[in-house]
Amino acid sequence: MEKQQTNTQPSHNRGTGSFHGVETNARILKITGWMTGIYFLIELGLGFYSGSVAVISDAFHTFSAVGGILIAFVANRISSREANANATYGFRRAEIVGALLNGVFLLLMALYVLYMGYMRLGADVELPTGIMLVAALGGLITEFIAFKLIYQEQKTNMNMKGAFWHIMQTFVGSILILIAAAVIALTGYTPIDAILGMAFGLVLLWASYKIIADAFNVFMQTVPKEVDIEQVKTDLLALPGVTAVRHMHAWVLTSDKNIFSAHLEIEKSENGQQILEMAERLLREKYQFYFSTLQLETSHTTSVADEINIIN
Repeated sequence: MEKQQTNTQPSHNRGTGSFHGVETNARILKITGWMTGIYFLIELGLGFYSGSVAVISDAFHTFSAVGGILIAFVANRISSREANANATYGFRRAEIVGALLNGVFLLLMALYVLYMGYMRLGADVELPTGIMLVAALGGLITEFIAFKLIYQEQKTNMNMKGAFWHIMQTFVGSILILIAAAVIALTGYTPIDAILGMAFGLVLLWASYKIIADAFNVFMQTVPKEVDIEQVKTDLLALPGVTAVRHMHAWVLTSDKNIFSAHLEIEKSENGQQILEMAERLLREKYQFYFSTLQLETSHTTSVADEINIIN
């Protein structure tokens, strides 16, 4: 039996222990965190000055975004720490922990928004539309800048996605305040504030579910959703000299970093290096696996872990 291990992708910034995007994401989170935090103080002041419950409530929504960004920033910093003898994968999954915490945080905020909206429906509340408009416009400017900064990064990073949805929450909240203020000013119909808030609360529920579910799947080491494991097996079997593929496992280390391992049964051990190189190239170029471990054998070796040998 011959065992070979190969890293299918060159490391990034090996000297610092970080990988592509960590420092960029940290800068983005710093900028958006400071911007959102400063506006939270401004909006809170406007709310207390006017006595507007709606503006004060939105200020605390803004504060929740600050908390979400802070969680993402801490997770980002931890994830850049180097691998060591006690943590051989490093701390890459800290960003998944951050995403999970942000998802739970977002879920709690969604439930809070729904509860506040429900309680407000039957209440006769006087809402100062002028202050509402000022607060909403200021929020839109701040959140639009933050939104633009973080949008691209959140597409491939689960941790950044959690922060993104907190910013999205405050962004849409500001739009809803503008709409509510306009409706109240024109018609005097104050329940519109609660109705719009509850509608967005449902959107937040959906977003929190997606983030929590994605993080949970990573921790459960499920097959990455973009990987067809049966097709991977078919492609490996098509390599010259490969007669069987067993113990295939594919999972996610962290965002955009998929891992793969398998046993390849081959005809002749002297062809092992050539087969290994072909398999490594296939896994890297076609399936974009970040790292793979392949064990080569000329006959099937019975394993005590055959119960997890799902694909024979």
